[in-house]
Amino acid sequence: MTRMSLSIGNIFQTPSVYKSSPLNTVSGMAKSIWESSGWNNPSVNNFGTSSLASFNKTMFDTLGGIRTEASSFNKSLSSMSSMSQFSPNIGKAATSSDKDVLSASVASKASVSNFTKTNVEVSQLAKTQQNTGAALNAADNSFTGDKFSISIADSAGKSVSFSVDISETSNNKSIMNSMAEKINSAGAGYKATVVEDKEAGTVSLKLDGGKTGGKDGKFTVTDSSAANLSNIAQEAASAQYTVNGKGFTSETNTGVNLIDGVTADLKKVGNTSISYSPDSKKATDSVQSFLDDYNKLKDASSGSKILSGQFSQIERNFNRAFESMGIGKDSDGKLVIKNESKLAESVLNGSFSRNFQGVGSFGSKVRDVANKAYVTAYSEAMTQNFNKMMGTNTSTNDWSSMLLNASAYSGLLFNAFI
Repeated sequence: MTRMSLSIGNIFQTPSVYKSSPLNTVSGMAKSIWESSGWNNPSVNNFGTSSLASFNKTMFDTLGGIRTEASSFNKSLSSMSSMSQFSPNIGKAATSSDKDVLSASVASKASVSNFTKTNVEVSQLAKTQQNTGAALNAADNSFTGDKFSISIADSAGKSVSFSVDISETSNNKSIMNSMAEKINSAGAGYKATVVEDKEAGTVSLKLDGGKTGGKDGKFTVTDSSAANLSNIAQEAASAQYTVNGKGFTSETNTGVNLIDGVTADLKKVGNTSISYSPDSKKATDSVQSFLDDYNKLKDASSGSKILSGQFSQIERNFNRAFESMGIGKDSDGKLVIKNESKLAESVLNGSFSRNFQGVGSFGSKVRDVANKAYVTAYSEAMTQNFNKMMGTNTSTNDWSSMLLNASAYSGLLFNAFI
């Protein structure tokens, strides 16, 4: 028997050996990787090291998908294991008995387990300061000189000045419109409005400070013109409210702190009570995200009979637990929420938390498979490949061909891990 070199290049640079090689008839995941690499084309006559690199890249791209989805699933499982979305003490929704008075929200990590109801009385909303100028005849020109100038200073003493030109054709209406446009386009936070009384034929300038609060909302206007914009029509004021009988103030009407972790947007003066319940939407969204990650992992592993079998067995073991929470399979065999009302009810009555251990056990078993999925799938593909080579070659006397195939397999296995 002629002695031949056992290099990886031998088998792939010898078309006659490749055509008879069982590598051309691999199946399952190994086959899909093999075919996508382009090596199963017998018309190719040059199988150099670039083809080997192509095979390795395809192998890693395919199995890399499993590794990526396994990582995503583990992150999702860790999020669920913290139970931050499902504990009856965390992840609650706040409901106001009078939504016209205020709307409330609960922070994701707020400890609301001891909360029953929060009684709130809003006695005053936070207000901006508003100045209203003198009402002047719209068609006349009551200004002296060729400019109309004012200066505005906020509560911190920061001032900004505005000035508009006055021509021979200007009248009170056009002058005030020019000043309002100048103030509004400056981006200083102030808002100017021209108030026109058509019946009386007058116009006046109204200035809003833009900030609420008895401290932050105050401003002063320096105006010696006929517009007289220094007149305060509404004082800036802080919101005043009580929580369970205790008084508080706020510079704004939004994001008002009621109790630790609970905030509100105040809307009008009045009384209301706030009750708390588990946020079922947050729970259902989290469960769906978890199921999506699991389905992606299962899809990425579908080419492996071993992994597919392991996932199917785990699902069968936990069918009853999922069914009790409104989880089932769609027509494609993916785990989905089949009954949102049932899932929401299990969250509201606490049974979801009691059943979470079952979901956790499901997650733990899937995690065990996921952590080994990459190696399992790679090993399965290479085992199929090697068995095909050995099974075919042992039925012939062409030992040289068998050794070349075994050499190639060893090279592939080595190159796949370096």
